Amino acid sequence: MPGLPPADASTDTWAVPHIASSAPHEDLVRAHQEEVDGLRASLATATNSLAAATASLAAATAGRAQLETDLASAIANARQLEQQLRDQGEELRVNQRQREDLAAQLQKARDELSALAKKSRDELAAQAQESHDEIAALKQQREQLEAQLAEQARRESSAHASALAQSQAALAHSQAEVRELRRRAARHQEVLQHTEGRRQVFDSIVRGHEETVADLAAQLEAQRAEQRALEARLAEQDQRSQTQAKQLLADGAVALTRARELEEERARAREELASAQGAALVAQRRVAQLETELAESSAAASALREQLRAAEEAGEALRGDLAAAEEQIRSREAELQQHAVRIARLESQEAATEVHERILVCTEGDEGIVHVLGKRTTVGRTPDNDMCIDADFISRHHAVVLDTPTGTVVEDLESTNGVFVNHVRVTRAGLKPGDLVTFGRTTFRYLLK
Repeated sequence: MPGLPPADASTDTWAVPHIASSAPHEDLVRAHQEEVDGLRASLATATNSLAAATASLAAATAGRAQLETDLASAIANARQLEQQLRDQGEELRVNQRQREDLAAQLQKARDELSALAKKSRDELAAQAQESHDEIAALKQQREQLEAQLAEQARRESSAHASALAQSQAALAHSQAEVRELRRRAARHQEVLQHTEGRRQVFDSIVRGHEETVADLAAQLEAQRAEQRALEARLAEQDQRSQTQAKQLLADGAVALTRARELEEERARAREELASAQGAALVAQRRVAQLETELAESSAAASALREQLRAAEEAGEALRGDLAAAEEQIRSREAELQQHAVRIARLESQEAATEVHERILVCTEGDEGIVHVLGKRTTVGRTPDNDMCIDADFISRHHAVVLDTPTGTVVEDLESTNGVFVNHVRVTRAGLKPGDLVTFGRTTFRYLLK
C-alpha cells in the first residue's frame, strides 16, 4: 500500500498530491479557436461586404446604363423635335410661296381686268363719240335742210310757179336725204345698241373678273388666316420645343450629374472592393496561420490529454489510497469520538455552557488554511462573499453555510460546478464534524473547535 502523507494532529487533515492541470493549454486552444472563429467571421463579413460592394457596383452600372439610355432617348426626342421644326418651317415656306403665287395671280388678274375695262371703256367711248358726232352731223344737215326748205318756201311765194317743180324736186331730194339720214340714224342707233350690248357683256365680264378677284382675295385671306394659324402653331411648337429642349437639357445635366455620382460611387465601390479583397486576403492568410497554430495547439492538447489521462489514472490510484486513508480516519474519528465522549463527560463538569467554534479547513493547495463559520457564511469567488475562494470552478456566489437549530447546513446557490459532501453532490445537506465539503474542485473538512 502506498505511503500516506503524515497527518496533522492539529487539523486532522492530510495533503493530496498536486496534479498538473491542462487548463492553461485548453485556454490557449480555446483562445486560438475563438480567434480563428473571429477571423472566419471577419472573413465572412468581408465576403458579405465584397458581395454588397459588387451588388452596389452592379446597381451603379445599371443606373448609369439607364441614365445613358434616358439621355440617348432625350437626345433622340430633341432631334425629332428639331426635325419637326424643320418640317414645319419648310411647310410654312411652301405656304408662303403659295401665298406669293396667289398674290401674283391676283395682281395679274387685277391688271388684266383693269386693262380690259380700260380698253372696253375706250372702245365704248370712241364708238359713242363717233355716234354722237354722226348724230350731230345729221342734226346739222337736217337744220340746213330745214333752213333750205324754209328758204325755198319763201322763194316759192315769189316764184311759186317757176320754182314749184324745183321745190318738189328739191323736196323729193330732201325727203330722200331725210330718209337717208333716218336710215343712217337707225344704223347708228343699231350700232349704239350693239355697243351697249357689248358694254353690258364687258360689264358682265368685269363682274365675273371682280367675282374671281373676290374669290382669289377670299382664298388669299384664307391662306393668310391659315398662315397666321400655322405661324401661331409654329410659335407654340417652337415655344414647346424650347421648353422641352430646356427640360431635356436640364434632364441631361441631372443625368450627367447622376452619372458622375454613380461613377464616383463605382470608384468608391471599386476601392472598397479592393480593400475588402485585401482584407479578405489578409484574413485568409491569418486563418491559414491560425489553423497551423491550431493544429500545433491541438497536437499539444492531445499530448496534454494523454498526460491528463495518466494523471487521472494516478488520481484513481490515489483515490483508492484516499479511501483507505479515510477508512483509517473514520476509525480514528470513532476513537476520537469515544475519547471526546469521555472528555465531554469530564468537561461537562468544568464548563457546562462551553460553545464550540465551527470551522472549515482546506485539505489541498494551501493546506491548513482555516475559515471560521458564522451564523450565515457565503462562499464564492468575488470579494463580497464571507469566504472568498479565488480558484477555478468556483462561481461568483457558489454556496452558503448556515447555523440552524438542528445543526450546520450547506446549501448550493445554483452554482455551475456544484457542492459535494463526502464526494456526493447535494443541493442542501447537514454537516457532521469530519465531513468533506467540496466547492467545485476545492475541498474542505468541517470541524468543531
